[in-house]
Amino acid sequence: MDRQNFYTIGVDFGSDSVRALLVNALTGEYVHTAEALYTRWGMGLYTDRAKAMFRQNPLDYLEGLEKVLTDVVSHCTSPEAIRGISVDTTGSTPCLVDRHCKPLALHEEHKDNPDAMFVLWKDHTAESEATEINNAIRNSSKEYSCHSGGHYSAECFWAKVLKTIRHSPELKEDACTAIELCDWIPAVLTGVDDITEMKSGLCAAGAKRLWAKEWEGFPPEEFFNRIDSVLVPILRNMPTNISGCDKAAGVISPEWADRLGLSRDVLIGIGNIDSHSGAVGAGISYGTMAMNLGTSACFMAVTPPNEHVIDGVFGQVDGSILPGMTGYEVGMSAFGDIFAWLKRILGWASECHDDNILQRLSEEAAKLNISPSTPISTGYLNGRRSPAPDSSLTCTITGLTLGTSPAEIYYALAESAAFGAKAAIDHLMNNGVLIERLVAIGGIAFKSPFIMQLMADANMKKIEVLDCKQSCALGAAVNASVVAGLYPDVPTAQKALCPQSVRTYTPCTERHDILESRYQKYLELSNLK
Repeated sequence: MDRQNFYTIGVDFGSDSVRALLVNALTGEYVHTAEALYTRWGMGLYTDRAKAMFRQNPLDYLEGLEKVLTDVVSHCTSPEAIRGISVDTTGSTPCLVDRHCKPLALHEEHKDNPDAMFVLWKDHTAESEATEINNAIRNSSKEYSCHSGGHYSAECFWAKVLKTIRHSPELKEDACTAIELCDWIPAVLTGVDDITEMKSGLCAAGAKRLWAKEWEGFPPEEFFNRIDSVLVPILRNMPTNISGCDKAAGVISPEWADRLGLSRDVLIGIGNIDSHSGAVGAGISYGTMAMNLGTSACFMAVTPPNEHVIDGVFGQVDGSILPGMTGYEVGMSAFGDIFAWLKRILGWASECHDDNILQRLSEEAAKLNISPSTPISTGYLNGRRSPAPDSSLTCTITGLTLGTSPAEIYYALAESAAFGAKAAIDHLMNNGVLIERLVAIGGIAFKSPFIMQLMADANMKKIEVLDCKQSCALGAAVNASVVAGLYPDVPTAQKALCPQSVRTYTPCTERHDILESRYQKYLELSNLK
């Protein structure tokens, strides 16, 4: 098939905005990128940082989706040659929906109820519900959390769903079930209005919803009934048609095709988790780890299929990330958010925040003579995701004195991010996962040379930064090209569409001894020894 005039679009729903990338499926040219910020989220609505509550209105997603798709299509010289669209989103980001797949927040009577909205990945309000689920797993005959490292997190689907129903029991009457954001967007684009017709993605089902082939789907009703009977109808109505992201969710609906000026034959791919999509865009393969450094940090690796289950790994699912491989995900619940927090704290007394404050701190931190007495931090501002999951952990900074400078505090937090990455990566390697090459994507990879160099030094490994600032959207476009039949499989599409590295950070061996000494202290403070 001649692909010269064929295009695909990847759409990436992040924490703060949605991005779309138009890609030439033959040349790999990134034709145009569009971005739309979430209006209500930007106003701070439905968010309570003190309670770790982060909710997003579905209207932000719908409005953003139409805006970015309209934008990128307008920059395509041949819109009729656009063959496929795939999406990725944050996850686990679930929402209660009615039987027509409509989020309850779109019902007039629930429009201002945060529990009727999408519960963002970093929402930690379901700590007690996660504890109940983990207790139920321990008392079960099967280890239902084995694909999430032997621990079910408050960041994951069932804990969040249970929390919202309990906190707002009035939602039970209208709630048919709950779905992930990455499954809802493809349903929107294909016009699905019957929950029984919805298709779900393997990555989110396996990593966030306790779905697995070995127990033939989700855990049985008895398991959920022991936790709380309100989960049973949610389970019964859950979509069960689950596929990998190289498969189609359906054909674009006539409404969306006409609205965007596209052919009615455009295929819509199965939805993906943003970190997994970013790994695809980064060219992940056996031996190559993709490091997605955004508001959180996700480190992905793949191996040939195997049955070895590793404790403390946030997600390990056959067929996730790359079809035909076992995908592994470790990471940190706060990465870029660490520095966003620091910036917010430092700007508290001023109405006009200094946008360059973090850059200035980086420059001063680079001048420091690091010693054993330099303050050290654990960095757990949003709990610990891996290698020993505990979302209740909080951040500490040890060694503060009256003489401690702002640059030293910044350094301690940056070092904690590097050490958190090392702990997670070492955990995978110590359990037999081959990692020969590190490839970084995400905002921090481009914005902070200081942090990137520190990460290379801490890990004593080269880190490559790829020449694409929208790797998650690119991964979605890669998957879309396979869905549309333009390439036979994902690895082939990666070779054609994924970029080369634009910069490489080489570790400074002279810093090894002091960083290794401080890393051992970090492990002690983090109870990881």
